[in-house]
This record gives sequence, C-alpha cells and structure tokens, in this order.
Amino acid sequence: MLSIQNEFDPLQQVILGTGIGMKPDADPVLQQGLPSTSLTYTQPDPEVTEREFEGVCNALRRYGTVVHRPKIMDSPEIVDQTCPRDIGFVIDGLYFQANSRYASRNTEHLGIDPLLAKIDPADYIRMPGDIFLEGGDVMPTPGRLFLGLGARSSREGIDWLSGVLRDRGIGREIVIIPHDVLHLDCCWNVVGPDLALWCEAATGSFMSLAGEKISVDFETVSVNRAEQAALATNVLVVGPRHILARDNASCESINQTLEARYGFVVERLPFDCVPSIGGSFRCATLPLKRG
Repeated sequence: MLSIQNEFDPLQQVILGTGIGMKPDADPVLQQGLPSTSLTYTQPDPEVTEREFEGVCNALRRYGTVVHRPKIMDSPEIVDQTCPRDIGFVIDGLYFQANSRYASRNTEHLGIDPLLAKIDPADYIRMPGDIFLEGGDVMPTPGRLFLGLGARSSREGIDWLSGVLRDRGIGREIVIIPHDVLHLDCCWNVVGPDLALWCEAATGSFMSLAGEKISVDFETVSVNRAEQAALATNVLVVGPRHILARDNASCESINQTLEARYGFVVERLPFDCVPSIGGSFRCATLPLKRG
C-alpha cells in the first residue's frame, strides 16, 4: 500500500484535504504560533474551498491517481481538514503519524485514520508526544531526505526521525534546511531528480546532522519573496514533468519557467482558499504511493 521514494514518480494514491466542515473562525493558538513571515488570516468560505478541492480531485483522477478524502470530524478542536500532509507522511514503506505543537492539528488525524486502517502495524510509526515534526518539513528524494527546521518542526524531531530510519536500515543522507516560513515546502520543493524550486532568501545554510554545511548538487529555479508568499514553490508533482500549480499571477513566472526551460506540463488550477491560510497543493495532499 505504501511506497514513497521521492517527490516526482507517478502519483498513484493520495489523501486530498477537504473544505467541508471548516469552522468560521481560525484557531487563535495556531495564529499565535505563525512565523513572522506569515500573515494572520481569516477562514475562507468552505463551499468555495471545497469547489477548489473538487477541481484538484478531478485533475488527479485524470492522471490516474486514486484519491481518498478524509472523514469529516465534528470536533471542537478541529478548525479545518484542508492540509493532511502535515499530520502524516510516508518515507519508503513506512507511515509516520506526525506530532504537531498544536492540539487542533493532531486531532485532525482522526479524519484520516479510517484510510490508514490496513497499514501493517509494523510499518505504522507514531511520533513521541514530546518532539515535533510536521510533514510539510519532510521531503524524500533519491538517497536523501530534506528536513525543514522552523516554526513547526524541532531539531529533536529531526534527530528522532533520523534514528528511526537508521534502525530500520534506511540509509538516506539527512539534509537539514533551516527556514523562516511555515514549512519547508513553502520555500524549497524538489520537482525532479536534480531540480528544485528555491526561495534562497527564506533558508539558511543546508546542514548535515553533525552541523556541517552542505552544498547540494541541484539545479534550482529561483523564487523571490513575493512568489514565495504566493506559495509558488508549493506545487504537486503528479508524474515526471507534470505538475499541478496555482493559477495566480504571482506564480506565473515560475510556472512559465518550468514549462519553457524544463519542459514541464504545468496544469494551472484555481486554488486560492488553502493558500489564504498558509498552504497549497503539496500541503493539501498526503501521498501514499508513487511509482
């Protein structure tokens, strides 16, 4: 059922977020924990949000992806169920139930529990409650694992994940990327074997687990702060050189560069509601299987 080796093999199964059940008011605790680069926000209209999700769902199905949707949870703690990427992630054949600093995010996992019921318990790993690492800060690529260090994920979380992978015999090089945005995928996203979208202004030096600086041999598409704020990096690769991206003027230069210079097919979709609360295509999807 589970197989995620990288961010760009054909997407076979995915959990897609939902606009249904969205509360009218944002979680004040989440708002207080936003990094200085993130604007405070109001909740978007749930009907408009779900219409945008339906557009994404239809696009994914056209590419042959099996799309799962969360069960709608009636909980006072849950504000919305738009971004399943942050509450869980897959590396190789292992599912990790993430641990957030925020109770509302952790409670969201109840909505995807039924979709994960068939996972072998030996492959289902729950993060301890005293460390923090969200899926938006986890990015597997061939032979490497990029891990964001920022507002939502701690160094203790990175060290814990590294230890679990080592104990399981998964020999990926860990590359830590400090950043000042909400998640790593808001400023760095790998879209091909040696290509990434990168807002360099939002990141510090790439580091090894030992704290040594690392130079990464990727070609990069430069993303400026305005494009980063519009979440131009936060695209979803559905297959080699096929991308779902936001149909937005601030993202268009990046979309055109991917098409003209690198030969990508970029499907532009209306997707404004989830970006208005800090996420976009990658945040709104939890891939379960690629290949």
